[in-house]
Formats: sequence, structure tokens, C-alpha cells
Amino acid sequence: MPANAPTLTVSFSNGGAFTAVSADLLLSVEIRRGRQYQNDFLEAGTADVVLNNQSGAFDPSNTSSPWYGILIAGMQVRIQGNSTTIFTGYLENNEVNQGIYPTVSLTFVDGLAQIAKAIAPALATSQYQEVASARATRALDLAEWTGGRSLTGTTVMQKTKQNMSCLEMLEQCANCVGGRFYVSRSGVATLVPLADKFSRPTRLLFSDQGDANSVGYDGIITNPGTDYVYNEAIVFRGPKKTQKTAKFTSSVSTYGLKSKKLDAPIFNDASAANLALYAARKDADAVVLAEQIDFTAIGIGTLATDMLETELNDLVQVKRLTYDGRNITINSVVEGLAHSITADNWRVSYFTSVVDPYTITI
Repeated sequence: MPANAPTLTVSFSNGGAFTAVSADLLLSVEIRRGRQYQNDFLEAGTADVVLNNQSGAFDPSNTSSPWYGILIAGMQVRIQGNSTTIFTGYLENNEVNQGIYPTVSLTFVDGLAQIAKAIAPALATSQYQEVASARATRALDLAEWTGGRSLTGTTVMQKTKQNMSCLEMLEQCANCVGGRFYVSRSGVATLVPLADKFSRPTRLLFSDQGDANSVGYDGIITNPGTDYVYNEAIVFRGPKKTQKTAKFTSSVSTYGLKSKKLDAPIFNDASAANLALYAARKDADAVVLAEQIDFTAIGIGTLATDMLETELNDLVQVKRLTYDGRNITINSVVEGLAHSITADNWRVSYFTSVVDPYTITI
């Protein structure tokens, strides 16, 4: 891996201890977690690992290999930088190339893929009027989730007949608490409510002006337009339930009506109304945002620790000197992130949205 970059370690396990792959066999690692845009639905994280296979050790049919019987579907992977875990997942696909330069390409998915495959069976009658954290626990139990859990959310949800994917249930939980569900870089199923945004760490300062303790970015996509403006929110609470709608009129008069619908089966009328008010306000302004920040992990020194520990929903700041000479600072939340690692480079991309200052009790 590149000099002056974090030390990369890829380890495999078949349910027991993790065993590291020799570093000289790592050809490339591509990791992607989270979502690219703030209004995208949940999506499983992926890691593509390409290994030198001249020894044939990573051929799953090689009975003399120390990896025989381990390199199978569902095998766990742990990818670390400087001993900090940046991805945990399970083997989904294994492509062996026995050409002139033998390699093996391994595709891993994180826990969201496992959850998405599970279906919450239909119930004869609606049951389980419960808080969001309890509903999330139910969904994970139905998905036979064995990883860690960190579930927070006290908003009471309507009874359910289920009959949906477990991931859809978890998306409903996140909507009801105005927050987010994700599987962390270390494999913990995590539900965070709206208030969580005020307690997240600010990991990095990105600057094009060489500020102290900042990371210089070499690529940025900003968007001062109206692509993400929504000024009307419709909270869908389930069939035959009273829906709640809110509209931010000053934004409508400026940008026109742009609506979004939230699948959020909230039990309490007031809570549902507050969620609609919040959703109609938080994206009602056409503010400048940094959609994507590209940088290299080579030579960033001690700031590599913050980069490696960055989790979805954490915060970053972007300082930008505009073409017309204005200094702007964009406070952003990490929606998704990607690593592209080869022998001579370690590229990182953060996909971000603006941190909105608004809150309400849901």
C-alpha cells in the first residue's frame, strides 16, 4: 500500500478469529458505504478486494490451501486502517482469474444486505404498538441479526401487520424518529433519532486555503441550486390512518411547491404533525452544499485517525474560496463515504449534505 498512508489490513474469518491476508498480496481495495444523496433509501455497503493469486491459495477448489473451506459465501471480512476498522461485511461473490496474472476478486456486502433479504411475515391482525427502538429490535430479530445493536428512539409507532422486508421496517423506524438507520463500520446495527445530529463529532476540516489542522481536498462538487429543496411534507401513517401534511409557504412562493412523502406510521397525532413540520422546513432553502469531497489519505499525518474513524452521520466542515473571491464555510453531515486503495494511492470521497439547524420534538 502507498507510503505515508495508513497501514491497510484485510482479515478473513469463518466464525472464529480473524486471520490477516499478507499485505504483499493486496492489489486493490474499494469500499463504499452509506448513500450518495441525502434523500436516497438505505443501501448495503460493499467492499471489493483484489488479491494476487499466483500461489493458487485463494482458489476455493484448492484443497491444499490454508483458506480451503473458509473462502466461502458468508465468510466475514474486516478491513482496517492503522488498526481502526473501516468496513465489516460478508463474502457475496468470488471471481478467480487463472490467466497470465492470476488474481481473485472478492465482493463483500455489509449487514444491510443480510437484513434486506429477510421478510417480516404477514400477521393476521395488526399488533405491536411500540416505540421505534422496540420495532427496530423486532425487525432485527426477524432478520436473525447476530451482530451488535445500538437502537435509540422513543416515538410510538402504529400497530403493524408486517408483510414487508425487515429493511423496510427499519426505514419506517428511522422516518418516525426523524433520524437514520445504518450498519456501522464495525458491524453494529444503529438507529439514531433526530437529536443525534447535535451530538455527532466534527471529524475533519477540509480547506483549499491551507488552514491549520485541515485536509486539502483536490476535488469538490458543490450545488447552490434547488435540487434538494422540499417545502411540503406528507407523513403517510398507514392505510385508513389520518395523514399529516405541512407546507413552508415562504419557500413555496420562492421556489414553487416541491413535495416529499414519508412512510412513517406514527401513533400520536401531534408527533406526526411535528414530523411533517420538521420535514417541510429542513430542506426548504436553496443553500450551498458540498455534495462530494475528494481527497487523498497520503501524508495527512495524525488527521488520518479522524478520517478512519469517520462514521455515517458524523460532521465535517468545508472551507472554500470561491472564484469571485468569497470565503464560505459549509457545515456538512456525512451521508456516505468511499475508499479506493491501490499500491500507489489511497483516495477517499465523502458524500455530504448540509447540517440543518432545525429541530422539533417528535
